Amino acid sequence: MVIERRQVRVWFGEHVIVNHVAPPALAAEFEEAMRRRFQSLRVTNDELPDLPYREPLLVDHHP
Repeated sequence: MVIERRQVRVWFGEHVIVNHVAPPALAAEFEEAMRRRFQSLRVTNDELPDLPYREPLLVDHHP
């Protein structure tokens, strides 16, 4: 199982002023909110490499 993720950024010229990483559905909602809030700025929503899903690791250090 992998975890899909997207990176939403708000740009002020060449400077990133907001950087948010989330699963695709949440990233789309965040992108819409940022477009409403920062109407004159560029907002991007880019794919990021998938992360492998890892179960929480429980380690017993006491045999």
